[in-house]
Amino acid sequence: MKKIYKTLKWSILSLGVLAVCSCSDSLDETNISSNTLPENKIDISFVLTNVLTSTAKNDANTNYKGREVSAGSQYLQRDNVDFYSFYFVWDTKNFNSFFPILTNSQYIYDRAETEKEGDEKKYYQAVSLIMKSYTYGFLTSTFGDIPYSEAINGEERGDAFVPKYDAQEDVFLGILSDLSTANDMLKGVGTIGAASSADVVFQGDGQKWRKFANSLRLRYCMRLSQKTLSGLDPAAEIASIVNNPTDNPIMTAVSDNAAVKWIGSASDNSFPGGPLSYTFRSEFYRRKPSATIVKDLIELKDPRLTTWIRPVDVQIFPSSTDYVDIVDGRVRRYTTVDIATRNADSDLTNDVNTSLFVGLGVALSAPNDYNMGNTVTDVRSDISALDPDIYLGDSSNPHISYLTNIYSENANELSATIFMSAAETQFILAEASERGWIGGNPMDYYLSGIEKSFDRWQIADGASSAIYDEDSNSLVAFDKAAYMANAESIYTNAANKMEPIMHQKWIAGWLTAEAWFDWRRTGLPELEKNVIEGANGQDIPKRQILSDPFNEDNLTEATSRLQPPVNDQWSLMWLLK
Repeated sequence: MKKIYKTLKWSILSLGVLAVCSCSDSLDETNISSNTLPENKIDISFVLTNVLTSTAKNDANTNYKGREVSAGSQYLQRDNVDFYSFYFVWDTKNFNSFFPILTNSQYIYDRAETEKEGDEKKYYQAVSLIMKSYTYGFLTSTFGDIPYSEAINGEERGDAFVPKYDAQEDVFLGILSDLSTANDMLKGVGTIGAASSADVVFQGDGQKWRKFANSLRLRYCMRLSQKTLSGLDPAAEIASIVNNPTDNPIMTAVSDNAAVKWIGSASDNSFPGGPLSYTFRSEFYRRKPSATIVKDLIELKDPRLTTWIRPVDVQIFPSSTDYVDIVDGRVRRYTTVDIATRNADSDLTNDVNTSLFVGLGVALSAPNDYNMGNTVTDVRSDISALDPDIYLGDSSNPHISYLTNIYSENANELSATIFMSAAETQFILAEASERGWIGGNPMDYYLSGIEKSFDRWQIADGASSAIYDEDSNSLVAFDKAAYMANAESIYTNAANKMEPIMHQKWIAGWLTAEAWFDWRRTGLPELEKNVIEGANGQDIPKRQILSDPFNEDNLTEATSRLQPPVNDQWSLMWLLK
């Protein structure tokens, strides 16, 4: 309990930075140091805020600032320094930033048991179970076997640093049980006014938390769908949830999305790509969209391309002479390089992409050289003379796209961290329907998932300059009806209906971990074919490497259950065997 209390004192101090705590009822109370507060004087609503915002920061650090998960999903790549993770040379990770969330969630549950009553008690305890389940779900999906049953009660046992590692099957069964309990707790619970300002996800709305809990149940049951478990049939569980929406409501609208928006007033509450997190903007330029996502969005004429990704600063064109020029306000580089010959050979590292949108090739040992990056010094001064605002710092490559300014700002409505979305839920239903586990038309769910993704990114029909037309090399308006008709045609004509479902789910999951988890389970989309120079051929890592220096014996035992029994990024956990 002392360890939990120390974490809580830090949580209270951080709330001023997060700017989410409510004003004190008495001005005198503002002079009381949180460091001297007895445990029963700490309002658990403050602790709730810390659990939610810490989870959002972990997610953003994992999927944007970090490298491994996004490399596995092929959303981002990185050039210049620290690109090895995208070459699949992965470092160890630990539980340090996750277990305070778990201990604080349990603290909320325990305090609510004795200090709250009625719907308020149910709300706090249900939310604590949901957030614990969300965090444990990520950890076990990432590492495999993890401490679970003994993870957060070590001080009571007297061995806080050496919890046992539970079998992954048992972890998932515990998660699903807690989510089911949370759903039952929240029946009839409306909005809890006392928690509305502290709850930065749903503003105290018990029914939205209930939808989140049940949608998470769908997520984890689908993740388990290829496994045989003791006492649980994942497909039957999905059907029981979907077939009883009164008892098991799920996310159906964008307003149901579980999300935390960034405030942007200090580094602690800002998106990690903004200037408060990185003083030097060059760090923003290091992260590039992958060639995989850019190519697919171009082929689909998808408006999410221009929402997430910028045109290249300098487009490449073949020519009989070498020079740079500015045409219609854009800088162009004309080159005598024999592009057709280079693109026809077997060496994918020397390909030249002449599109207006270019992603960085996947898993390169020399990403700075990609798309003529090793020749930029030849034209740097000429480019600067035409447009001095183009970034041409060391190792920069203006022939590859950057992310849009959504990801370079301290706060942007669209950079909110999404725990789970209605779009993901629709794609889960599409897969379940396609596999015959639930009724309904899988294509309807599939199309609904696409539309809900557009809505999440606030992309309206007719949006100007939203679509890149590669044939005319121009930006044109978004024709939603044409896009949806093409999506329907792709689905109808697919020999394997799972391919379009998982492809669109992968796109909609942009900068989340779900795509990597889905790919490991289904092999879709076929991401491995895009790997150019991976550290293990075209293999994509299957797990993150775990470090637990104070608990080596239990970690070693857990590692022995991997296949092969090696604590690296290639070994298979129980979920993937």
